[in-house]
Amino acid sequence: MAICVSCRRPICGACSTLWEGIHCCVDCLAARRATTVRRGARLRTAAVVLGALALLAALTFVRALIGVFLAGAS
Repeated sequence: MAICVSCRRPICGACSTLWEGIHCCVDCLAARRATTVRRGARLRTAAVVLGALALLAALTFVRALIGVFLAGAS
């Protein structure tokens, strides 16, 4: 017998799942897993946005260098 740490419901040993060292019932475990998936998706989205901004900054820098080079050649 165990007690779900999140909702405090008593759960049998067969229904209890350890998640990060704490006992969870089936419903609370599903909620924790959904939260973990959303957090991972947000981190991936942030990484893609930051990568795109870095690429845009690099392209802008290269374009400025080309402009300076062409202006000096005239």
